[in-house]
Amino acid sequence: MPAKSVPPKFDPNIYSQITLNDLVVYAVYYLHGQGTEITSEDIISACFVLFPKRFSLRKYPDWPDSAAVSRRWSDCRSKGYLLGNTAKGFKLSAKGFKRAELLEKQLGGMRPIQSSVHVELTTRAGRFIRSIEASDAYAHYKKKAEINEFDFRSLLLCTMESPPATLARNLEQFKEYVSVYERKDLYTFLESCEVKFSYLLGTSKKQTKKGKG
Repeated sequence: MPAKSVPPKFDPNIYSQITLNDLVVYAVYYLHGQGTEITSEDIISACFVLFPKRFSLRKYPDWPDSAAVSRRWSDCRSKGYLLGNTAKGFKLSAKGFKRAELLEKQLGGMRPIQSSVHVELTTRAGRFIRSIEASDAYAHYKKKAEINEFDFRSLLLCTMESPPATLARNLEQFKEYVSVYERKDLYTFLESCEVKFSYLLGTSKKQTKKGKG
């Protein structure tokens, strides 16, 4: 694990009540604060250093349990908190950052880590929120008017030729960005678009042109 700062000490009585998945999310959050790329070995080390009572081998408590950590980062990835893999490295999603900040308070009320990665994330999220608010699709939505396919694709910064996978990926990314600022109104808007245009996202096999408006 990077040694740029002395790692915080947490009360075992507190972190023993927190799920292993959440502790892994926090460990990655801590590593983000160190400002380096995050490998699987870094996560194993951070989990053991920060939460030794939860991530040590039973017979050998001075050694980290790497298998326990690797199982958990797979869970965290499936829940949308973590991105990446062992080959390319890992990072937190916007959802992961929000989860980690809640855990920060639960672990002892420490001041949230304001890493350059986090600052960049919130700045980028703000730009995309402004883009959504300025879109024709959102203007039509507020007026309860019809949103057509062109409006939807433009909202997602896509063209009429963009494939379903690109549309779906951009939509999920937009949902993450609005979650950073807890914009439930925009999240509801995006969800309504997701339902209406499911046939464009590859999630509805039998949708007809009727849904295009």
